[in-house]
Amino acid sequence: MRITGARGIGKTVMLTEFRRIAEQRSWQAISETASAGMAQRLLSKMQPQKGNFSFSFEPSVSVFNVGGSLGGMRYERDSMPLTLREAMSARLDTLEKRNAGLLVTIDEAQAADRSDMVAVATAAQHLISEDRNLALVFAGLPSMSSKWLNDDVMTFLRRAQPERLGDIPLEEVSSALADTFHASGIILKDEPLHIATQATAGYPFMIQLVGYHIWRVVRRNHDLSGPVEVSIDEAQAGVKDAMSRLGDTVHGPELDGLSPIDKTYLLAMAQDDGPSSTSTIAERMGKDVKYAGIYRIRLIEAQVIEDCGYGKVDFAIPYLREYLREHAAYIRMTLGLSEE
Repeated sequence: MRITGARGIGKTVMLTEFRRIAEQRSWQAISETASAGMAQRLLSKMQPQKGNFSFSFEPSVSVFNVGGSLGGMRYERDSMPLTLREAMSARLDTLEKRNAGLLVTIDEAQAADRSDMVAVATAAQHLISEDRNLALVFAGLPSMSSKWLNDDVMTFLRRAQPERLGDIPLEEVSSALADTFHASGIILKDEPLHIATQATAGYPFMIQLVGYHIWRVVRRNHDLSGPVEVSIDEAQAGVKDAMSRLGDTVHGPELDGLSPIDKTYLLAMAQDDGPSSTSTIAERMGKDVKYAGIYRIRLIEAQVIEDCGYGKVDFAIPYLREYLREHAAYIRMTLGLSEE
């Protein structure tokens, strides 16, 4: 399976849940985050944890007053399989004896080295063709699909079940927030609940941030020895803190991964209070519609913006418009743009 979605949409949470389910069924779950050496780390995690102690007693003769050892002890790890496929196969041999299997999850797959991805995909392809009890889940930003699915060596990934994560309906957000606060002895209802729910925009990471920061404000204001009801001011204060944290953890890193022209496109969009006309964006960029359209497609594929139809686009990440407006001067300076 391959899971894609924007930052903060819940990909890592999904991987954690998959591992929990696998372990409940007595499967072994091995997780990795894509970075240099990923395949080697996976291989190492599949080695037996125990090694063998071996002893030797080898008396030696002193020559020219240089003595030899009378004996020794050494610790030997089992020899490492030559390939990831061999390591997985050996581990599955053990697991399948008890009707179990192996789950491997890889997060941030868009950042993986090609050699690592080839090693993992090749091993998995062979083992799955042998009907082994192996499950593999990749998660990453939308660029993962464009990066790996167009690679001739990665045909295995094209056959993986695709799952694209999106926002959560606000009705479900409201119920989840109310229930979670109730479980901790705090009442969140009426206008404060509405403020909290609307602030999340259904964005999974923002749901977490809003809930946490409102709870933190309430805990700071009350001793929580008895039932406490969240006030409007407390809800608004928590939302403000959550939005600040969202900028640091989602908006900033997302922009850091974009090209200068991508950012210029977004700055042009941020001048509007709602959906932007693609022709107006091109005009603000000083480019023709065809040229600007290249970056429109890139940003849609990256799930940074979304197509609203009728030649319009809007931001797909909550509060990115506000973040761009707040940091426009700095972004323009880094891009070498004027303040026009």
